[in-house]
Amino acid sequence: MSGRLRREGKTMTDTLHQHLVTAEAALNAGRFDEMHAALDKVFAADPGSLAGLWIYTYGTPYTPGDKMLARIEGFARQKALSAPLRAQLLFMLGKAYDDLGKPQRAFDAVVAANRLKGVRYDNGAMAALARDTLAAVRAAPDLRLDARPPRMVFVLGMPRSGTSLISQMLAAHREITNLGERIALGPALMRDGTGRNPHIAFLDGLDADRLEAARTAYLQGVPNTGIFVDKMPENYYFAWAIPMLFPDAQIIHMRRDKQATCWSCFKNDFRDGHRYSYDWGDLSAQYDRHLDFCALGAARAGSAWHDIHLDTLTAAPRATLTPVLTALGLDWTDACAAPEKSGGDMPTLSKWQVRQGIDPAMARGWQAYKPLIEARFGA
Repeated sequence: MSGRLRREGKTMTDTLHQHLVTAEAALNAGRFDEMHAALDKVFAADPGSLAGLWIYTYGTPYTPGDKMLARIEGFARQKALSAPLRAQLLFMLGKAYDDLGKPQRAFDAVVAANRLKGVRYDNGAMAALARDTLAAVRAAPDLRLDARPPRMVFVLGMPRSGTSLISQMLAAHREITNLGERIALGPALMRDGTGRNPHIAFLDGLDADRLEAARTAYLQGVPNTGIFVDKMPENYYFAWAIPMLFPDAQIIHMRRDKQATCWSCFKNDFRDGHRYSYDWGDLSAQYDRHLDFCALGAARAGSAWHDIHLDTLTAAPRATLTPVLTALGLDWTDACAAPEKSGGDMPTLSKWQVRQGIDPAMARGWQAYKPLIEARFGA
């Protein structure tokens, strides 16, 4: 009997896991009805599924009387919860209260969530590494490979600055393919076995052969012809290298008000990476560091560098995006103004917003939190 019960339990666990996989895949693809259908099966088996509640929260705008909100509030009141688990629930509550237009409750939940998260980040060590890296870049020769296919567009900037939106807009053009957040540029620019930071070691004795090897490593899996978008935001660390590897690449630096960017990062639980985002001071310092790397990249890229503000992009999409398309030899198409129709997976926190189309309000929603931010953290 016990063996049969174990088998039945395993079957139920496997089935629940499959429903969660289906729900998250549907969320990433923007198929929200399919997501909810899968979540109904998840909650029928496990009403307290934390993974299910997370998917529901980031794929659903909360409205008054939402039963899931009451469920999350009830779980969050349990005294025996561990700090990390309570933090996850508080992040969800922050998003729900924001949807409901309750900024004070959302702000308080987010502040508490970040305090409980318990993530450690050495801001001093990162500042020192950034200074050493920038110094090494300036000391290294500014070599350039020959321009040749494929044609690349790099979209970079702080998380929550609009990189997902503009990438979807570009991908809506029939001549452009979005590669998503490609984790390839950083590893391609590493030189291991020296006992030093591998990216700084890459710059020591830099020559054309090393650059060529880095370009080849980066392009593994990318077709030889076409126009491709790499929208890894953290490529700002390596903005200095893009003109060296791809002289004809276009580089888009998405910009957003500092407080707006930091608040949008601070109120979200990234789950993986962005460890600086759980402390306001660390987050603010990271924003400034990203500008230092981008300034060096812009100086090297010249006219191929495009600083684009999210507010401007949402207010005037055609006028804002046309210079990039023109540099790529392409004409504007109205499809670029309808990114919600471009399809494709979007495993980022912006999955819901981008699927709603271009709305200038998406860049202004943070302003309700401005007085709360400045009262707690300073201007």
